[in-house]
Amino acid sequence: MKIIKALLKALLLVFIAGNLQAQINIGITASPNFRELGGIEINDGKTIREGLIFRSGSFSNLSDLDAQKLKATGLNTIIDFRSDFEIEREPDFIPESMSVNWIHAPIGSLDQSGMGKFMQVLTKEDFQQEDVDQLMIEANLGFVEYIQDFKPLFDLIQEEDAVVLFHCSAGKDRTGLASALFLHALGADWDTIMEDFLRSNEAVEKTDLSKMAMYGIPEDRAKALMGVKAVYLESAWSAIEEKYGSADALLAQEFGIGQEEKEFLRSKYLEKRD
Repeated sequence: MKIIKALLKALLLVFIAGNLQAQINIGITASPNFRELGGIEINDGKTIREGLIFRSGSFSNLSDLDAQKLKATGLNTIIDFRSDFEIEREPDFIPESMSVNWIHAPIGSLDQSGMGKFMQVLTKEDFQQEDVDQLMIEANLGFVEYIQDFKPLFDLIQEEDAVVLFHCSAGKDRTGLASALFLHALGADWDTIMEDFLRSNEAVEKTDLSKMAMYGIPEDRAKALMGVKAVYLESAWSAIEEKYGSADALLAQEFGIGQEEKEFLRSKYLEKRD
């Protein structure tokens, strides 16, 4: 049992490692993958306004300086997509001086048995990259089955004064799909959506995964898990189109975001490019 718990802890560390080494944007040392969507160019000659919406992986153990930077973002709402199992092991650190509405909106249910499936793949003798790819494709397809769980995010982004951070553990899959749907609602083209999704790969080459070996996870296998591939999002998007007909139909049917709501979102989040 102790060995199993150690392996599960190691797997969570792998997820968190991606968050700790991704592109620095806000400059929070304990969570460099904490970045905003502001500045992304949308294909109608506009960009997303800065300081309104952020995405990240989990964040904890913030230094005093990190806490100051977090407060400086002006965040007033945090939506956490993680399961109870994940939150218990890596709770968010929110400075007491911040007034934040923290909302738990788990996408499906990633529990100890679910994490065990990842461990089986990562520790199998005849490990292949294709095993991870298949596992992640299945995971992303699963998010579509639980797509209604994303609704709290899409309700909140329609509030006039909401400054929102949404995140999961690694900030790459659940967060990646949520970001893709948000960007689509703003009118972003597919290349822009995919570029944002694949940005998580910047974490992989910068992450020291050698410590994973002590838990029985070779560095190359941990690295394979940390990355994202276009096919992960493509698979989820194809499932959306098969189930709903289009992403626009999903937004309207599940989140109540039709043309009028899109116009509001674009007026709130977009500005003319200089």
